[in-house]
Amino acid sequence: MPAHCAAYNCTLRRTIETRKLGMTFHWFPKDCGLRRKWEVALRREGFAANDEWVLCSDHFKPDEFDRAGQICRLRPGVIPSVIYVLIICQLCVCLYILNYFCHA
Repeated sequence: MPAHCAAYNCTLRRTIETRKLGMTFHWFPKDCGLRRKWEVALRREGFAANDEWVLCSDHFKPDEFDRAGQICRLRPGVIPSVIYVLIICQLCVCLYILNYFCHA
């Protein structure tokens, strides 16, 4: 069964095609504190993840992955840091990429 990425405005699904492209999908953490940090990082009002929600690799920086073995894993304690947010102003609708840890 394909899993959809939980990030706002992300249309990626876990399929054979996305796997061939090198995309990986990662379950929300079981640890309640870390799971809450992931939920907050997504900036989706009222969002509460369950055990079936996943995030695609597009929402993490390359150095946040452990690719030492055959399986691509996230490093311990990693929080999604590349999030797409829809910002609406009077003249236009713009899609911005926020990088939580690299802002001045």
